[in-house]
Amino acid sequence: MKRFLAAVAAALLAATTPAGAEVVDVVVQAGHEGRPASCAPNHVRACNIGASSATGREIVWTPIVADALTATLRAAGLRVARRPADYPQHDTARVAIFIHFDGSEPPCASGTSVGFPATTSHAFVAAWERSYRALFPFHVVGENISSNEEHYYGFHKVDAPQKMLIEYGELTCPAQAAWLAPRLHQLGVFTAHFVIGQLH
Repeated sequence: MKRFLAAVAAALLAATTPAGAEVVDVVVQAGHEGRPASCAPNHVRACNIGASSATGREIVWTPIVADALTATLRAAGLRVARRPADYPQHDTARVAIFIHFDGSEPPCASGTSVGFPATTSHAFVAAWERSYRALFPFHVVGENISSNEEHYYGFHKVDAPQKMLIEYGELTCPAQAAWLAPRLHQLGVFTAHFVIGQLH
């Protein structure tokens, strides 16, 4: 009887889960990845392709961090849905991480910050901030510093108790960009270790 009920529950879940959606441990989204080509098919009006400077482009940097984060999580045995900026799926996970780099005019007015919905545990956010402050030697701007951070569209794409957008630093600040550029892979690994620590 238990097997029958389990089979029925699985069938119901499959029937109600949108095509292509996944139930995973972690969702990893690389901000702006795939744009502008992905905007029209996914009905995205504000097709923002991210910050850029002489040092690099956000749309290029976020996939590097996301890929290192994903690879490290998978090597630890976790199930990961790796997502670009725009996609049709709606996922279920334990944690969702959205990767970005900030831009500012004038330059160097920003730094690292995080965005998260009200449903995310502040203990989760505070743990990240403590960890990253020990690594990042520049300005910490704060939490939900804009409506775009607090109400990030990607939060609605996944059901997860812990959802966090990370601005790793300001790409348009020469000093920050010079520090960030050679550490993109390291940032992914660092974030993965943080997530693993939170899940175990």
